[in-house]
Amino acid sequence: MISRKLIFIRQSFQNRLAVIDFIAAMADKAGMLHDQQKFIATVLDREADISTSIGYGIAIPHGKTDAVKEAFIAYVNVKEAFEWDNITKDRVKAIFLIGVPEKHTNKLHLKAISEISKKLINNSFREELFRCQTEKEAFKLLNSINKKL
Repeated sequence: MISRKLIFIRQSFQNRLAVIDFIAAMADKAGMLHDQQKFIATVLDREADISTSIGYGIAIPHGKTDAVKEAFIAYVNVKEAFEWDNITKDRVKAIFLIGVPEKHTNKLHLKAISEISKKLINNSFREELFRCQTEKEAFKLLNSINKKL
């Protein structure tokens, strides 16, 4: 699910909408979406229910919709942390955006969130991920999550 072509390191974003728009555009370009705007709307609807910021400088927005052709996990690391939402006030510097087709009945998005969270709770893993300077380095580290999915 984690694709090297959807890993972006040291990006400049100042808000969650910009990050979600960017990742959706890249996922669409990679052929993983049927409908980019519908996917964005699904993710933002989920964000309106409850923030996907999990602490530790990380957010895991996600969307389960028929707008997704192929399940994916994208990772973006930003140069400077920004406030994810105005409710939690959490500042994030790493974003994992998960897209899952509606037809998946095996709760794939929940398993992905669980596996990412398990890894990120580990301080040394999280710090190593934040230190990655290239997409290749980050993919090598994150690929361990793929093996669990």
